[in-house]
Amino acid sequence: MHTEKRLLPLNALRAFEAAGRHLHMRRAAEELCVSHSAISQQVRKLESMLEVPLFERSNRGLLLTAAGSRLLHDLTAALDSLVRATTSVARDNKAAELHVACATGVATNWLVPNLGDFLESYEHYDVRLDPIPVYPKEVPSDVDLAITYGKPPVSEERITRLSGSQLLPICSPDLMSEMDRSRSILDQLSRHTLLHADDGSEWRQWFRIAGAEGLCGRRNLYLNTGYHLILDSIRRGLGIGLIAKRFIEREIAAGSLIVLQNEALFEPGYYYVVRPAEPYRSQAGRDFEQWVYRRWNQLG
Repeated sequence: MHTEKRLLPLNALRAFEAAGRHLHMRRAAEELCVSHSAISQQVRKLESMLEVPLFERSNRGLLLTAAGSRLLHDLTAALDSLVRATTSVARDNKAAELHVACATGVATNWLVPNLGDFLESYEHYDVRLDPIPVYPKEVPSDVDLAITYGKPPVSEERITRLSGSQLLPICSPDLMSEMDRSRSILDQLSRHTLLHADDGSEWRQWFRIAGAEGLCGRRNLYLNTGYHLILDSIRRGLGIGLIAKRFIEREIAAGSLIVLQNEALFEPGYYYVVRPAEPYRSQAGRDFEQWVYRRWNQLG
């Protein structure tokens, strides 16, 4: 067994794993910082040693053979194990990186306010946070986990839908003090500026559920860059906005934000946890995913 380990063609295995993931010799070469010919030679060396073809080569590119697919699956898992093993040894000297893509609204209003809990529980991770559009057409392949608003076009086994949260009409205490308490809430809404994170469809749906279809505000302010700007505008007294209850429960309890009406049960969309394909999942992503579920449900 020691002889077999000593004779393992590690460079050839790394070359094959990269070529198998990319299904492209040049991209594998770029990843490993070697020449295209070096990757090809290493892969052919491995095929010769195993006496089995690992790729089907054609003018249209590379395809894995059945044997190549099995080897890629097992080899990727083995390399991931090696990464975790070396990372665990290095944790005392250098933190491992957790790379997360997240919709801006949930990042600003939920993830960052709760991130201290994760960092306290998982001290060995550095965290890199990148934005991802709502209803994304794709999820970056190099992230450990993504949290999206709207379901992305990936396979069902990679997705978990997070529990929803009611959208509530919210205003600042200063704006509330200007309202005529003798009038109904719906009448109040029609006399103030409404803040929109979309084209106005969420408010239209909310009014319909509240039994006031067709009602509109005195003026509209469209902030299509995300709910974080809606919330900031509410705090500044610019108008009334619809915000997920989950994101503002602390501020509601503290009285720094005011709920105008909580009877219209309106949940327009959902957030989703999106995992990499199983062979590429990292321990960092697994740890963060489990924390997301615990924290999301704890504060829901």
